[in-house]
Amino acid sequence: MDNSEPIRITKYSNRRIYDSTNSRHLTLDQLVELIKEGHDVEVIDSKSKEDLTQAVLMQILIEDKGSHLFSASFLHQLIRNREGVLGEFFSDFVPKMLDAYLETQDSFRKQMQTFTMPNQWVDTSQEMKVPIFNPFTAFNVSGQTPSKPETSEPNDTEHDEVHELKYRLSELEKRLNMKEPNN
Repeated sequence: MDNSEPIRITKYSNRRIYDSTNSRHLTLDQLVELIKEGHDVEVIDSKSKEDLTQAVLMQILIEDKGSHLFSASFLHQLIRNREGVLGEFFSDFVPKMLDAYLETQDSFRKQMQTFTMPNQWVDTSQEMKVPIFNPFTAFNVSGQTPSKPETSEPNDTEHDEVHELKYRLSELEKRLNMKEPNN
């Protein structure tokens, strides 16, 4: 079923609800499950044909988490100011912010799934211990003769890079010697 089309629900005066789209009676819990699955619903009164969607959704919220979802103080303010700024806040701002929050949460979840597992991070961090990543190995600070790597002969690019680094090092040494005062 296409989730973009709302499921049409008929509500009877005896509180029974009927899924007119799928021709079946529902309990309130089954209606909640449909909504949690991502379906939108449209609830219509069986006699007056009045749209009861918002009232039924509020009923679901209140019965499900109502005693902890809104404080009494908040509900008093909502009733007192529902026609003013607070009403505009809830009708305009809150739905947009909730949509933005859910999009951000979904995007974050997708990005986190692209990362490797944390135990693999530790393995890749071991690469940082390879001497090539140590800036002091180029200067041979220890004075020891570096051991030959167990890899194959360096290619031309590596040879050129080493030659360039040696040249730059000698240029730096010349500059330093020029700046030192004569003894």
